[in-house]
Amino acid sequence: MIVDDAAVKSIHIKRALQFCGVENIVMFDHQEALWEYLETNEADLIVTDMHYPLAKGEKENEEAGFILLEKMKQREHPIPVIICSSQNYRSPDALGTVWYNKLRDIEFDFKEILENTNWDQFQR
Repeated sequence: MIVDDAAVKSIHIKRALQFCGVENIVMFDHQEALWEYLETNEADLIVTDMHYPLAKGEKENEEAGFILLEKMKQREHPIPVIICSSQNYRSPDALGTVWYNKLRDIEFDFKEILENTNWDQFQR
């Protein structure tokens, strides 16, 4: 799942994930839609920007990514989260960070994170 309100960036992230072999990618432009989706569906990975609306029609929230990470920590079965932002954030609660800018090859940044993850820790 991708949570980002920038359509072009979301498409770039989707292509990078597909390059890494990730399939069944769902994209959301606000966090409320993500939580509604998770009420009836499962997910193996979330890629989040850090600034986007929490609900449809709201303005961008600068804490959105941190709110998502905090809520994910509180879930019974947390889903791993990768931060993908044009600002180079770091968080101990994220699986990793992909710095989104024109000088980076995000396909290989995602690939490195995904290949170096112990997925057994996320089994339900």
